[in-house]
Amino acid sequence: MDQNANTILRCPECKGELDWDAHQCSSCSKVFSTDGGIVDFTANGDLEEQHQAEIDLHEELSGEYDKRYSTDFSEVYSRYWNQQFLEHLPADPGTILDCGCGDGDLARELCLKGRHVFGMDISKAMLVQGKARLGDIEKMEWIACPGETMPFPSGVFDVVCFRGSLHHMANERAALAEACRVLKPGGTLLLSEPNDDSILLRLPRGIVNRRMARFGNDHKAFRSKPWLQTIEAAGFRINATKYFSFLSQPLCGMSDLLPIMKWIPAAESVARGLVAFDEVCSKIPLVRSQSFDLFVAASKPDS
Repeated sequence: MDQNANTILRCPECKGELDWDAHQCSSCSKVFSTDGGIVDFTANGDLEEQHQAEIDLHEELSGEYDKRYSTDFSEVYSRYWNQQFLEHLPADPGTILDCGCGDGDLARELCLKGRHVFGMDISKAMLVQGKARLGDIEKMEWIACPGETMPFPSGVFDVVCFRGSLHHMANERAALAEACRVLKPGGTLLLSEPNDDSILLRLPRGIVNRRMARFGNDHKAFRSKPWLQTIEAAGFRINATKYFSFLSQPLCGMSDLLPIMKWIPAAESVARGLVAFDEVCSKIPLVRSQSFDLFVAASKPDS
């Protein structure tokens, strides 16, 4: 079956068939829109308070995110982050869901690997920016919807990715359960999230969450042991974990917050050095748990 939006999408509330002419669910009449190649399930005002807060925040920040990853040194970090995902893709990824895709930085590379990629995010502003960056890629679909209520039937994806998006969601457990539902048996889950094992991350994160409007207590980080248990409780088998990013993320991936690298000569080469340093740190016992992020590769059991 051709996995395009018209054939695969379902109502996020009742999973009923969509009436594309009327722009509503045939069963529960939930309304959606299609605008500029983006299917939008967020416009009818029935979202949770935190969902609406995330939409408002990312509409304001969409331009800043573009600047964050527009430098050579931030591109080095972004490729490093994406590589964690690309290394764990199955040989023939098939159909991939990038949940919380933002402006499509990972989706762009997934399109080179999979036969069809669905980029889903609660922020239409981020999707508009991503679609403008990537252009009209035939195998790419753009969906505006919360991750906790995925607008797909069960068992349709080979891979589901969350690149730093679950900690933004109102209910990460519901999003993980949805990921398990929409994955085929044997399908692959790939995710990376802020690592609350890290003492280095805990203090600055607490300060930033209290003092900056773009953050707050809803922007979470996760302790590794309970976090892995949460993933398993959602129905997954953990296949691999990796602590990664010690200096490269704060210096290269968050240059709008820490504007240091732009003043450093040969910043792109320095960024590559930071990535190499981080890779060494990720292999040292005791040190590795102090990373900024934890990457997890898991799978949905065949039965």
